[in-house]
Amino acid sequence: MQQNFTQEDVILYIYNELDPEKRKSVELAIATNPELLTFFQESMLLVHQLGQIADEPANTVIHILNEESRSNSLEMH
Repeated sequence: MQQNFTQEDVILYIYNELDPEKRKSVELAIATNPELLTFFQESMLLVHQLGQIADEPANTVIHILNEESRSNSLEMH
């Protein structure tokens, strides 16, 4: 019986969220279905690019924010 796999299955495969038996079936589907292969390759590229996003502000930004907060501090009367 031929099982149809979706893009969701490929995403679960990429993030290692499939049980080992289904994982082998998805690998075979990716290898034999050009559409799933293309989706897999594009998804892997995106995962790689997401990993390269700087999720911390640059030191310059932190310095500017600290200076700004010091110059605008509230004064107690």
